[in-house]
This record gives sequence, structure tokens and C-alpha cells, in this order.
Amino acid sequence: MQLHFRQSGSDLTPPLLFLHGLFGSSANWGRIVRHFEADYHCIIPDLRNHGRSPHDADISYQAQAADVQELMQQLSIDSATFIGHSMGGKVAMTLALTQPHSVDALVVVDIAPVHYAHRFTTIFTALQQLDPGSLQDRKHADSQLAQSIDEPEIRAYLLQNLARKNGRWQWRINLDFLCAGIQALMDFPDYSGRQYAGDTLSLRGEKSGYVDQNGEEATARLFPNTDFIEVENAGHWVYAEQPERFIRHVEAFLDHE
Repeated sequence: MQLHFRQSGSDLTPPLLFLHGLFGSSANWGRIVRHFEADYHCIIPDLRNHGRSPHDADISYQAQAADVQELMQQLSIDSATFIGHSMGGKVAMTLALTQPHSVDALVVVDIAPVHYAHRFTTIFTALQQLDPGSLQDRKHADSQLAQSIDEPEIRAYLLQNLARKNGRWQWRINLDFLCAGIQALMDFPDYSGRQYAGDTLSLRGEKSGYVDQNGEEATARLFPNTDFIEVENAGHWVYAEQPERFIRHVEAFLDHE
């Protein structure tokens, strides 16, 4: 599968690969990428079933990691530093555990290699009930989502997946495949007995709750060289809610490399 991707910076600089979360896309990383592109070759793909990348019923982390490996081969990149948020963090962790030679260092943002309870039923229901073909504009879409989703920032995040094609609105994400495979995304493959020995940074939001003690212990077992940092006044979308603090922590980690 050939992923759609954005890139910026010089390919003569070290590669830095960004992986977005569920319902996200490469566009999510814009502000962060603009900061790092002077010193790094930034590569930002849309993961399968997201953005402009192809759709496939297999949404396993093994398949998604293989997609990223294929992209690296396409760009003649042997190894890179990865920054992955949420689902993208699990993709990056899967790649680090299965193809450690491909991962120079790892930044995992507000996620752990553990099973999570499925908490997206409301979002899936709201998105599936929304008929893109009947929409007048994004404001119309937002007003319909607001009937089920109170938080305007979450609605704005989700509505980035709406695109106009041939004069009609449509979803870029494949809602059916994501909904059918959500349990696989909530879980994490069993890599007991394996470890990634490279330097790892686990950044979690102070207000998030995604990385608890159990998650921290699971991360430490598989990634023994992990530094854990809690970002003040940040929820799950750490890089969007506290971009300056996020950048500062990542810079310090990369400088250490």
C-alpha cells in the first residue's frame, strides 16, 4: 500500500517521521512540523483509511507498520526517529518492536502498549448518521454533529475529514472499516519477550488519563530506555493543546540523541 504523505525540510538532514492518531491525518502536525523542518527531513503520512491514503479492511497495527516500512523504502530511508500520537504511537511502537533497525529513537505521545476500553461509540454513531451528500457547508456539518458531540474542538478535529469532490462533500476516512476494526485499534499486539532498546520518550497529558500506572509499567517492560514526562495543562492532544511545551520536550530529547 502506497501511503499519501507530506514532506518538508531537506533530505540531507536526519529523517523525522510523524504518525497521527485515529480520525486524524498528516495535516494535524502542521505547526509542529514547521518548527522542526529547518533541522530535519520531516515525513508525515496519512495512515491507511485516513486522509488521502488508500482504504483497506485490515487495520491491524502490523499492517499499518508495514505500510510505514514500505514508505521508508520508497524514500530510500533506512531508519528514522518516530513521533507518534495515540494510534500513531502504537503503530510506531509496533515498528520499533518488529523492525528495531528502522527506528533510531521513539517519541510516543499519550498512549501505552495496552488494551483500552472502546470509548468512541458516540463519535462513530454521530459520523455515520451524518450524510455528507446532504451538507451545505462545514457550518451545517458542525451543527449536526453538535447534537451528539458537545466539545467544539473535537468536532473541528473530526470535520477535518470532510472533503469536497465533484461538488459534493464526502468522508476521507473509511468509517465502515474503522468501526469494524475498532477493537484491534484499542488493543496492542502481544510482544511479550521482545524489547526495543533504543531511546524512547513517553509524553502524556496531565489531564488525559490515557497513560496510567499500568500503561507506564507496560511501556517500561517493552521499552526499557523510556523517559516519562507529563505535560502540564494538556489533555490527549498534547501537541495541539500545549505546542510550545511539546516542542521543548521533544527538542531536549532529540538533542540528547
